[in-house]
Amino acid sequence: MKSFKNTKKFNRYINSNSIKRIHTGSIWTEGPCYFKKLNKVIWSDIPNNRMLCYDLNKVEIFRFPSNFSNGNCLDNEENLITCEHGARRVTKTDRNNNISLISDEYQNNRLNSPNDVCVHSNGTIFFTDPPYGIINQKRTEGFPGEIMYGGCYVFKCCPPSRELVAIITDMDRPNGIAFSLNEKKLYISNTGIQKYMRVYDVDKNLNLSNPQEFAKTDDKEVFDGFRIDAENNIWTSCGKGVKCFASNGETLGHLNLPEVVSNLEFGGKNGNMLFITATSSLYMINLNLIGAKFIK
Repeated sequence: MKSFKNTKKFNRYINSNSIKRIHTGSIWTEGPCYFKKLNKVIWSDIPNNRMLCYDLNKVEIFRFPSNFSNGNCLDNEENLITCEHGARRVTKTDRNNNISLISDEYQNNRLNSPNDVCVHSNGTIFFTDPPYGIINQKRTEGFPGEIMYGGCYVFKCCPPSRELVAIITDMDRPNGIAFSLNEKKLYISNTGIQKYMRVYDVDKNLNLSNPQEFAKTDDKEVFDGFRIDAENNIWTSCGKGVKCFASNGETLGHLNLPEVVSNLEFGGKNGNMLFITATSSLYMINLNLIGAKFIK
């Protein structure tokens, strides 16, 4: 990561410079998601076709096989919403571990390989659909396939309807996605030929407008997955580290890690633990602020 001096504001967030590695031995970790009621975090190990979980005591297999799952989040009832590369779909897992379909088609064509997902407070699900699960011929993240609807879009849907609305169609590889603290902004990263993060205005009908480039990066420091904290800062994967931006685009600081970071999630009973998925491992660091979803 390029040389940068962390701001005083960012240094106040860091409870300790020690980042703890919780688990290793995976191939490519992704999609961390924290369950408040269960006090555990789950994440995906895509090439090993499994999901793991950590209850702050031990690591166990959460699901195997997992249909090469990638991104995960919770809906407003704490059901697990999962992007599955292998099945080219988005699913819901309820508290009894029953899996049901959210969506797998757009205009009667199969999705590519849903990647990352977030849920609005009214229950509408937003997800990105790049082709990473179908273009790798070595079958490390899914199964070889074709782009059937002619692009790589960002969609929204409002269960129980499975009808999808394409809300962004001009990104070649849409990837990470998250709402701002007040849900009036939506952040989406692109990991294709151009690497950047965009921000959109969101109106009361959940329509997007006014796309702006929020931050730009390069092949070595890709913005993959990200989360928002209680002060409306954006914490994002960025090469071998995590970068923190203020909502005005100012870079506040970064955390260095020994592996390429894919995604992150706020968790812990107090909401001040940052879980980080990075290549083969899951890491954790305590912060002096909480994630957005922990605001009461």
